[in-house]
Amino acid sequence: MATTIDEGNLGAWLLKCNPAVYDLRAAVDAGVDYVDSWSVRPGYRAEMMAPGQKAVLWVSGDGTRMARGIWGVGWVRGRVRPADAEGAGFWTDQGARRSVRMAIALWIPVLAEPVTVKEIRAAGVTDLEVLRMPQGSNPSWISQAQLAVLEHLLPEWPTEPRGSAK
Repeated sequence: MATTIDEGNLGAWLLKCNPAVYDLRAAVDAGVDYVDSWSVRPGYRAEMMAPGQKAVLWVSGDGTRMARGIWGVGWVRGRVRPADAEGAGFWTDQGARRSVRMAIALWIPVLAEPVTVKEIRAAGVTDLEVLRMPQGSNPSWISQAQLAVLEHLLPEWPTEPRGSAK
């Protein structure tokens, strides 16, 4: 049975990046060191996202281009909004790019090294929604209990930058 997400159990939002759709490796190689916006599916989850909530960048796929796992930790910086052409240069699937309707403002610094799926499972976190339903849409989520375990694997959560978000 699925758990209902609410302020009482939300630890962080999880935004998935499939390297077959968006080339995060090329973005990083080009000097992108943080994610400032990401596509989300319209719905109650996207509407729940609010400035100041924790956010995690997850790389999915087969692990050949980038290891599967957590590649960034940071913050939601705005509310869901109509998507624009941000990041268009790194999309590898133009059909997927054109289908994006909504996006969320973020500040998620990209990690130099990921926290891999193997490390996450070894820590005892085997029930992440992204592991149970890898084809689910953005955003996914991490419970407070799961995040409490994961934070021991992650670098210190970055301080949210000041200033207005997009």
